[in-house]
Amino acid sequence: MIGTGMLDVRRLVMLLEVARTGSFAAAAESMSFTPSAVSQQMCALERATKVVLFSRGARGVTLTAAGRSLHLHAEAVTRRLAEAEAELEVIGGVSDARLRFGSFTSATGAFAAEAYRIFRDRYPEAEVCFSDGEPYENLALLSENRLELAVIFELDDWPSTMDYRGINTCRETEFECVPLFDDPYLLVLPADHPLAVEETVALAQLTGERVLASTPWERTLRRICAEADVEPALDLSCQGTGFEALQALVSIGHGVSFMPALSLGWLREGLVARPVERAPMRHVKIAVRTAACRSSASQAMLEILTRLTEGLGLNPAVEGQDPDLEPALAS
Repeated sequence: MIGTGMLDVRRLVMLLEVARTGSFAAAAESMSFTPSAVSQQMCALERATKVVLFSRGARGVTLTAAGRSLHLHAEAVTRRLAEAEAELEVIGGVSDARLRFGSFTSATGAFAAEAYRIFRDRYPEAEVCFSDGEPYENLALLSENRLELAVIFELDDWPSTMDYRGINTCRETEFECVPLFDDPYLLVLPADHPLAVEETVALAQLTGERVLASTPWERTLRRICAEADVEPALDLSCQGTGFEALQALVSIGHGVSFMPALSLGWLREGLVARPVERAPMRHVKIAVRTAACRSSASQAMLEILTRLTEGLGLNPAVEGQDPDLEPALAS
């Protein structure tokens, strides 16, 4: 019973993180605790509830039936508390004088930083905080009421709530998404590669090519190639969520790779990018709180981002270090 202190909200939050990461050690790292502190808190929660919540093994922990039941309630409790906090801030007018928004790096470089400037110019009295991170990181902050909105992306085979270990960080139902545009992946290759002369590369032309693939787009590329009966030599030995490392390997002739059109401002000299038929696509969106919990500040930024990206141009075929690669913005 809550009145007796049986269910401490902080322990419920920790339970959710242990379930998400699969171990006390991983949960401790993500929450900036020691593994022993997490273990002690979870043991205390088991003593308080008088049930075993975890099955402990050499590779981590899994939830028991009792643990899964409590997990469902913990999700509901933390979600409702975040909603209550956001709603009270709207009612009290606190959130109207503050904007906390996030973006991912290539979107920040292309248009989100400009949106930040426009908002600051229009509302100089507002307190503005910005978070640059992966979509799943900012969505977790959004679900915890630590952001009001975030620019995110997802792929057909990789939801935006999933981190790069394949673990969901939050529920998609906790926010609304406003579509902005689709951002195609382009083939990145040396300028002297035989395929560099092609305006558009056919998927079949990748047969036998060493393609340096990485999470999250590797899964979609693999599916597309399988559907087209194309067998490139996918190389997963070099992983990186940024594009600099894979580009460096492409530049030394280790293979070819892909990067989104939105990121072409970072294309290395000596490399070119070419469209590929049926290539993976990032679906860029704005994730925002539901209308009932949306402040006037977040609504204003939503409108700025929507208007700004209406004029965003993505050049389909480019050369490294071309001045035309600078992100195109609406005037």
